[in-house]
Amino acid sequence: MADAAKPKLQQKTDVSDVLTTAVRARQAESKAAKTEASADPRFANIAANSFFKVMFAENTKPEAKRAEVAKILTFEGTKEQNRERIKEFELFKEYLQSQREEMAQEIIRLTDTGTFAELKQVYDDLNSSLIQFDERMQPLTDIIDAVYTLRTNGLTLDAFQEILRDRKREEELLRLKEEKQQEFGQLKSKVEAIHSDIAALGEQRSFFGLGGVKEEARIAIARKNEELKWVVDSLDTLSDEIHQLDEQTPTESELGEYVEQKKKLRELLDISADDHKQRQKDLVDAAVNFVTTAKTRVGSVREHLSKMNDQVENLFDANNMMGTVYAIMNEGIKEAADANLKTRDTLQPPAQGTEDMIAQMAREQKKMAVEQHITMLDASAADTMATYADLTSGAIRIKTMKDAVDQQTIKARAMHSQGISGVADRLSVVLQAVSSAALGEASAMAKDTLQQMAANTNKVAQKESIRIAMGIEEQNSDLSKAIDDLGAYGEVVRAATSITREGLTDMRAKLDELKKLAEDVQGDVHVAIAVHADVGRPQRVDVQSDVSGATPSPFKLGQH
Repeated sequence: MADAAKPKLQQKTDVSDVLTTAVRARQAESKAAKTEASADPRFANIAANSFFKVMFAENTKPEAKRAEVAKILTFEGTKEQNRERIKEFELFKEYLQSQREEMAQEIIRLTDTGTFAELKQVYDDLNSSLIQFDERMQPLTDIIDAVYTLRTNGLTLDAFQEILRDRKREEELLRLKEEKQQEFGQLKSKVEAIHSDIAALGEQRSFFGLGGVKEEARIAIARKNEELKWVVDSLDTLSDEIHQLDEQTPTESELGEYVEQKKKLRELLDISADDHKQRQKDLVDAAVNFVTTAKTRVGSVREHLSKMNDQVENLFDANNMMGTVYAIMNEGIKEAADANLKTRDTLQPPAQGTEDMIAQMAREQKKMAVEQHITMLDASAADTMATYADLTSGAIRIKTMKDAVDQQTIKARAMHSQGISGVADRLSVVLQAVSSAALGEASAMAKDTLQQMAANTNKVAQKESIRIAMGIEEQNSDLSKAIDDLGAYGEVVRAATSITREGLTDMRAKLDELKKLAEDVQGDVHVAIAVHADVGRPQRVDVQSDVSGATPSPFKLGQH
């Protein structure tokens, strides 16, 4: 232990100097301000103390210091000189105790007063950052979950159609409400105007304003009051209608247990694209803020732990330094005790009758002084040993404290290097997962929509194919009808032809008959024309024969 303390003993002349330069610098002003008030006048000349010179002598080994302490504490010289050395030794021990007290006070003053403030900041900043991240993450994950639930249950299109109907209904209600509110405002203005008119009419008095209200003004006021009553009634009616519009509840959804998912889909659709971008940006900012806050707070905790570790190390160094001093003193006391016992042995009574009374008195007084010196030294040795034991116990306590601080430092370092990095990695993965989930839902929704569109177009195409097929069938029916019509027309044509043929045959016979008749008539005409001539000539006997031989009249004239 003495060898381990040798470098410190060679470099420092004051036990309190074991405090590190950095830590002592922090307390320089405070210590300077308190030096006058705390200085003990008993130690004003401590540098002249023999034990101080020995214990804090530079370039001196512990063994040499032990020998010097033993030499000083060995009974030598007069009783008064030895008493002075014991007093000097006690003063030095008191000085050491004062140094322990001063070091303890300095260590206490160096206690980090920001630990609870740091605890508050850790709780406040980290939990606030966590809650902020959760609050910004929750709406996005809720929307993704809702969209996924609706899609996997085949209700996306139904929910979307309901939302469109709800929007249309809300827009209609809003339009009606705005119209009625506008009308309400106009009627309110009209009420004010009527009141103004009534007030103006009330000022129309006869007799140059000294008489009563004019008759025509009273009539006009009465009409205005009637109009006012009607306007007020209209206002009441409008107010009731607006109230009824406000109380109208949304139509009941047909989605049943998926109403909440529909609300989330509505939230997704109602928010603009820029707002969605801002939402996701806010989430990213919250994640970055959490990592930054965690890094800052953990770094601050590490700083506090580092300061505490410096304090513990300084305390440990001071304790070891003080323990070394007391160990040297204790060993020096032991050597001095042995030397004093030997001195006492030399003062034992000689053989009887070999010394006179004066010599006996001198020897016994010296022996008594040595014994008193031994007694005081034994008491001092006990006190020194007790202090050394206390310093040893303190060293154990300080080591335990240092081990605890070291463990906390290791945990904080691991949390700073691994914990925060791990959380940052997880956050980046989660954010990418949220974005990926949104894109996945968008892709799946696009796929489902395309499939629905394909199904719809397939239905239309199928209907069109059936319609075309039915058109061909209709054409075939038309052709069949045309064939039937044509067949019927053929029958008609054939019948018409037969009728025509028969008619033409009959017509020809009639024409022949008509021709013959015409010829006969023509002959008769000729006869008629020639009748005068024939009558003017003398009749001959053979007229009859001539007549009979003449062409018969087609008109049967002259025939009996």
